[in-house]
Amino acid sequence: MRFHIVRTIVLTASLLSLAGMPRPCAAQDANSDTIMSPTDVGSVVDRLQKQSGVFKEEFGRAVSHSMIDGTKIEENAKHRADDLHGAASKLGDVFHDKKDKNNPAVREQVDRTLAAASELNRVMAAHRFTDKLHNDWDVLRGELNGLAGMYQLTPLQGNQ
Repeated sequence: MRFHIVRTIVLTASLLSLAGMPRPCAAQDANSDTIMSPTDVGSVVDRLQKQSGVFKEEFGRAVSHSMIDGTKIEENAKHRADDLHGAASKLGDVFHDKKDKNNPAVREQVDRTLAAASELNRVMAAHRFTDKLHNDWDVLRGELNGLAGMYQLTPLQGNQ
């Protein structure tokens, strides 16, 4: 009987000491159930920066070979791709400077990037370009929607 009491005391003391030990934890956004590290957000931002530049070049070529070539619509459409790439590049710069997804400057640039993407999304939905360009836009839009999800913002809608 004495053995059982000693064992219970030792087990209880062990459990209490384990409960008080520090445990590793991951940063969690107060507005989200998803746990993200700065590396996760940085990876999305880096992919957006790169993909938006590649898309801008492909978009420029596609528009130049489309029915809107030589029109005011062409010029405006190319500006939308330029705006998105510029906003995504600035987002990369701001994020890597602040290294905090919740920093107001980062959040503001996320909003600007998604606003520019929304404008380009309207152009992509309104005009028929090559299947490759639409597929590339789907991939880029997926990354943008991932970013929107990290900030609990409305995702860009696909072509209907």
